[in-house]
Amino acid sequence: FGYLVKPFAHDKDAIQALVLFAEVAAYYKSQGKTFADGLEELFEKFGYFEEKTISLDFPGIHGNDEMGAIISQFRDKQPDTIGGLKVMRAQDFSKSTETAVNGKITTLPQPKANVLKYWLEDGSWVAIRPSGT
Repeated sequence: FGYLVKPFAHDKDAIQALVLFAEVAAYYKSQGKTFADGLEELFEKFGYFEEKTISLDFPGIHGNDEMGAIISQFRDKQPDTIGGLKVMRAQDFSKSTETAVNGKITTLPQPKANVLKYWLEDGSWVAIRPSGT
C-alpha cells in the first residue's frame, strides 16, 4: 500500500521506504548487528505495532456510486463505537475538521481528501477512504 517518509515524493511507490530500510540496515551493520537485531531493539523500546488493511472491491459501472454512498453514510452519522471501542475523535479530511467526543472542533492542517478517520479509546484508529485505483 506504500509509505511516505517525507512529502517530497507524490506517490507511495515504496522508494522512500526502501531507502530508509537501507539506511537503518547500514546503521545496525556498523554496530555489528543485523537488521532483525535492530528491529527487535526498536520493538523493545517503542512496542509492537499491528496493522490490518481491509480492501473492498466495488466493480462495475455503479461501483464508484456505491463507495460514495457508504462514505456519505459514515459522514452523515458518525459511529459512537467501532468494534466495541468508543470513538474519541473523528477526522473528516474533506472538511479539514477534527471533532472530539466532547464536541470540540479543530482544524486539520493536511490537504483536503475524501477520508474519514476515527480515533478509538485504546489509541487505535480506523480510516475509510474510497479509491478508484
